[in-house]
Amino acid sequence: MLGSVLRLWILFGCCNRFLAAGEVLQECDIPNETKRGVCMEVSRCKAYLQVRNATNLPAEKVNFLKKVQCEMVEQQVSEPQVAYESLVCCPANGQDYLFPVLQFSKFEYRRFLDVTARFKRKKLKRRIQTVEPSSGFNLLHECGKQVTNRIYGGEIAELDEFPWLALLVYNSNDYGCSGALIDDRHILTAAHCVQGEGVRDRQGLKHVRLGEFNVKTEPDCIEEPNYLSCADAALDIAYEKIHVHPEYKEFSNYKYNDIAIIRLKHPVSFTHFVMPICLPSKSEPVTLAEGQMFSVSGWGRTDLFNKYFINIHSPIKLKLRIPYVSNENCTKILDGYGVRLGPKQICAGGESAKDTCAGDSGGPLMYFDRQHSRWVAYGVVSYGFTQCGMAGKPAVYTNVAEYTDWIESVVQQRKLSQQTTQSKLP
Repeated sequence: MLGSVLRLWILFGCCNRFLAAGEVLQECDIPNETKRGVCMEVSRCKAYLQVRNATNLPAEKVNFLKKVQCEMVEQQVSEPQVAYESLVCCPANGQDYLFPVLQFSKFEYRRFLDVTARFKRKKLKRRIQTVEPSSGFNLLHECGKQVTNRIYGGEIAELDEFPWLALLVYNSNDYGCSGALIDDRHILTAAHCVQGEGVRDRQGLKHVRLGEFNVKTEPDCIEEPNYLSCADAALDIAYEKIHVHPEYKEFSNYKYNDIAIIRLKHPVSFTHFVMPICLPSKSEPVTLAEGQMFSVSGWGRTDLFNKYFINIHSPIKLKLRIPYVSNENCTKILDGYGVRLGPKQICAGGESAKDTCAGDSGGPLMYFDRQHSRWVAYGVVSYGFTQCGMAGKPAVYTNVAEYTDWIESVVQQRKLSQQTTQSKLP
């Protein structure tokens, strides 16, 4: 569980640290190189970005990228002040990595080949299977929990981190928007991800993929220090119906009410890699303060449907921590660009990660509820500037807390219909 997220992360492990004022992160080890590197922010390490931004990342390169992440451990503090960006071990001379591949050990490589062979034999069956609905799962108490006991840091998500993330796949076989599983049959996403010109250009939504990590590989495996960790096969689930918020206007410049729910054709079973996230509590509303930390995660496409710039596309699931920006301050910023922030929108970001981005359109803006040790979908990624994470330019999110009644009405609609049908049966 992530209950220990209540405590502050500090960087440790791969880097030695000076504890004096003007603290400087020191040397760290780079696989396949004799010269040591230095820990620095992801956005400043061109060598790391060059490898990570490749359109195809086999397991051996993902292993390398994870190995050069400066490890994190937790530290108890009274006033958390968390760095926004993760640090990676970067060549000290500013050059590229010599050999950015980390092969599996001989023993684990044999296991990897065996797992791969088994997946290939079962892939078709596992991809199209109808999964059974889970039983005995209490969303109130068990949503937003990650089954693992591990503590995560770095920029690359773990195989089973944020297991509610859903990838939207279109009939053009393109992907770009995300969503969040909120129960065993519904995906929360942005309206512009399922309706509009961009969706029509891609011939409409094809299906929703759950449990994905690397879109270019299957199985997804990572070599941990003492074992090979492999994810279950990702699930492609067809959809039954799409509910776009009735007040969303496709051609609106400000994307008010940019929220939608996708009802899956079949319910899904919950596993380590497929779990729902919580919705904001109506009885215990959260009061946000400037700088409150959120998390976003996805495959790095912040706005697939913007035709005027090229986004960073990542085949692997990334993550990023971003600060909350009050509506008052956000309004001042957006007014300068002729953008009007709505009362049901919130802002985050604009302070870090100038050259990196991890959140997809439609994906959740995630808040960790410390009191109940669970993750909450506080917002839905709506729109932002041409490059997310730009200093002084926060992105805009649909405020999920303002739509909980509508979400509940959509989710309950089908259940009531089924109950009515059953009551009429002889």
